[in-house]
Amino acid sequence: MQIRAILFAAVLGAASCGIALGQQAAAAAKVPSGINFAFDAQHGQMTASGYTLKPASSEATSTSVSGTVEVTLTLNLVTKFKRDTVFPCAAIMIGGQIDTDNFILDGGVETASGVAHVSSANSTTATCKLAIPYSWTLQNDSGASSGLLIAFAAAGVNQGGATARSTLQITGIQALPASGATTAYAFNATL
Repeated sequence: MQIRAILFAAVLGAASCGIALGQQAAAAAKVPSGINFAFDAQHGQMTASGYTLKPASSEATSTSVSGTVEVTLTLNLVTKFKRDTVFPCAAIMIGGQIDTDNFILDGGVETASGVAHVSSANSTTATCKLAIPYSWTLQNDSGASSGLLIAFAAAGVNQGGATARSTLQITGIQALPASGATTAYAFNATL
């Protein structure tokens, strides 16, 4: 009888491990290009991986592009958060000339973070405004596509550091703004 209980516990443990690994794999799914984003809610920081930066060539002619991307994130607060909850937010911008098949990038990766502000004690929305200045030198390549990929995230974090709820979302490729422009994007999310 005791051997059956041990065998049953071992089978149940193996099945649980398989389920947990399956859930982890689903949570770590990549966007089609192979790029991954991560959001550290307690510190309000975003990172990206899965791209390759194209090395600069001393023989190629180049063009400098610069500007500012302004991201406004409006959060619809439907979760019942504790009174001491703060709402860190962040955005990451990957842009320049992008090979979307292999995610080789001639440009840069820029981030910004902040805290979304709730307008009043009874408000069900919070707003996060981030400005992301950039300046990149791009090699002239008539065969390359240019653009921006923007990802944004926000969370509800209590004073003890526990994350009650978070979201991380990715936009499609946006047009690369004209050099010197300030370009505004607005997104909505629910926490």
